Amino acid sequence: MTNVLAFVSIKGGVGKTTLALETASALANHFNKKVLLVDANLSAPNIGLYLDLTKESTLHDALAGTLLHNTIYEAHGIDVITGSLNYEDEYDPFKLKKILNKFKPRYDFIILDSSPNYEELKPVIAAADKIFLVTSPDNVTLTTTLKAAQIAKKQNTPIEGIIVNKIRSPRHEYNLSEIEKISDLPVLAKIKDHKKIAEATNLKTPITLLDSANTISKEIKKLASAICGSPEKEGWFQKLIPIKKIIQKEKVNREFLRQQFYTSSS
Repeated sequence: MTNVLAFVSIKGGVGKTTLALETASALANHFNKKVLLVDANLSAPNIGLYLDLTKESTLHDALAGTLLHNTIYEAHGIDVITGSLNYEDEYDPFKLKKILNKFKPRYDFIILDSSPNYEELKPVIAAADKIFLVTSPDNVTLTTTLKAAQIAKKQNTPIEGIIVNKIRSPRHEYNLSEIEKISDLPVLAKIKDHKKIAEATNLKTPITLLDSANTISKEIKKLASAICGSPEKEGWFQKLIPIKKIIQKEKVNREFLRQQFYTSSS
């Protein structure tokens, strides 16, 4: 059973586009899953820019009536639907769920990037089976991100948890326990900021392919392993020390996620 997963936040610059792209890349290239990545940021789509895919037919065309298969392109092992930066014709964003449902049998996962715009989030969350909130570990971003959770709850779309991105100065930021207490949601991954992501963006290549040993790549692959039900690989340090002594909260949360996805896909 295909899962449509949306990465959402109501604040630009938190890295949800990067995380949607990298999760798609990890699922496709490290776990051999058939993945469709959709740029559903209708006002400011940028996955096409990330991957150097400037195509004539986009999601906007599909929402206006073009057959969806005419908008699908391939990059780095992922099927991709980009968006139009300057689309002038009328389109219906709430057709998203209907047109994606027709393509579910072709894919293991459909991943949606979303707009930080409150109104544009509604059709994306409506189209999703499950959502992941993306935040950085500061009060402003977390508070605004939780507004997306309100939309999901109103639409009865399950929220799987939070991905904490762009961790820069842990002493001056919320820790995972604080984030979980404020949000009442499990933290599934914690991703430190890293200069390598700028190189990956410049080279228009997912960091999970460019440098699979990078700390960002490792954490995203752990998240992807939970999503697709594969065991989480342990590093050499974990193999040397009993796991009970170094168990991490986000790893426990990912194990629950792994079991939930396995059950829903059975």
